[in-house]
Amino acid sequence: MSVGLDIGTNMLVSATMDETGNPVYKKQRDAFLRITPKSKVNQKSIRMALESRKANFIIDDNDDFIVVGEDALRMANERNLDARRPMHKGVLSPKEKDSLPMLKLIIKSLVGKGDGDTNLVFSIPAEPIDGEFDIFFHTEMIKSYLKEMGFNASPINEAFAIAFAELLDDGLTGITCSFGAGMQNTAVVYEGDPILQFSVCKGGDWIDQSVGKAVDERPSLIQIEKEEGEINLLKPEGKIQEAIAVYYDILISYALDNIVYELNKTKLPSFKSEMPIVVSGGLTLANGFVEKFTSAAMNKKFPFKIKEIRRAKDPMTCVAHGALMASII
Repeated sequence: MSVGLDIGTNMLVSATMDETGNPVYKKQRDAFLRITPKSKVNQKSIRMALESRKANFIIDDNDDFIVVGEDALRMANERNLDARRPMHKGVLSPKEKDSLPMLKLIIKSLVGKGDGDTNLVFSIPAEPIDGEFDIFFHTEMIKSYLKEMGFNASPINEAFAIAFAELLDDGLTGITCSFGAGMQNTAVVYEGDPILQFSVCKGGDWIDQSVGKAVDERPSLIQIEKEEGEINLLKPEGKIQEAIAVYYDILISYALDNIVYELNKTKLPSFKSEMPIVVSGGLTLANGFVEKFTSAAMNKKFPFKIKEIRRAKDPMTCVAHGALMASII
């Protein structure tokens, strides 16, 4: 058995193969909410309520309830709170003392336990060019935990994983861009070789926080509007959607400027043909994203010709799918 695991800032996705050779995906929101009972009676009533709504939760050593996943985000908004996250900008949150235990819980709900020889490939971000944080500590902590769970675990760059899912028909040659909650990751792949990998520290969270400040709303509410409001970036409706569209434009331009800058300072191979660009990640699900990205890209000076710009077949599962393919070969 082999497993692919996308450890994202906002969502974790696992991928395995069923008996017919088709991929099977599981998803879990990367969020948790701590609820502290005020009394023994209150503890029982909270438990009854959580069980009634079939929420995913545990009870810690202090008798606090820890709600994880999608339920945590929903319940936090119902209580006018912000759900907490184990991850921040693609790595374990240094400000969240519960980050590793909570991430362990979410991972366990997705992949269970291995048999000691089960291959598992998990995604990691590339080193950022506009920030400083410890990717290596994050990688080793996740690898160590997965080993405890019975997996033979190894990391793969998030954007490089997309190549295994989306660039096989292109001879594993092209540019992959992952637009996630914490970061934007890019990989330039030539005949299966990742010749350039980097990230920038702007993503969906940055949009949520920026829009929240602009319209005086909580970032978590902006996140829900962004994810479930069926926003059309080309025709936004209302002040929140208009602000979201503005910050999408800023993020796309920022990402493309850095991609072109890194390409132009890197010694690249002589590409035999035009290069496809594949965009993926939760941000690309917004209607009009590919059109906005394409329009902005056409105004940049790439050091090669672009064949096409396309969105991944499934932007939310392609990293996990690519990691699964990497774990099999």
